[in-house]
Amino acid sequence: MKVDELLEDLTDLLEDAKELPVVNKVMIDKTQISDIIDEIKANLPAETRQAKRVVSERNKILEEARKQAETLISAANKQRTDMLESSEIVKQARQEAQRIILEAQTTSKKIKNATNNYVDTVLQKTEESLMANLKDFHGKRQAIMNMKNAPTPGAPSPAPAPEPSSQSIDISIADENKADE
Repeated sequence: MKVDELLEDLTDLLEDAKELPVVNKVMIDKTQISDIIDEIKANLPAETRQAKRVVSERNKILEEARKQAETLISAANKQRTDMLESSEIVKQARQEAQRIILEAQTTSKKIKNATNNYVDTVLQKTEESLMANLKDFHGKRQAIMNMKNAPTPGAPSPAPAPEPSSQSIDISIADENKADE
């Protein structure tokens, strides 16, 4: 029997006991009470052990639940931190990419400007050289023309030859190119 049933039997035994008049006492069978008390003593440790086991199991379950909760919270915090770091890494990568693009554009403009300046300088020197050569060419051509038209000693002088019109056009074209600079 369980302890609570034995205590119920003990209560029933006291209620059924005969009352002694005037002294407000009851008469009970000592052997019955003694047997019930012995059974309570015998069953009490088993029920106490069972109660302790239940409490121990409850504590184990609560401890396991606490550990699981801590693990879940830790995992959630790590995931949140990873997501924040990942977000920050992406943000930094975008900023770095923008910086690199801007630097490349700036460098490209500098190279383009330097190239344009170099080409302009080379073209200007080439033009100056060509103009000097053209001037020299015209001078030599004029000298040849003068020699051609010069009277040969002892020969009749021919009529002066008209100047070629292409010469004046060439000079004016050269002059126009020089004016465009």
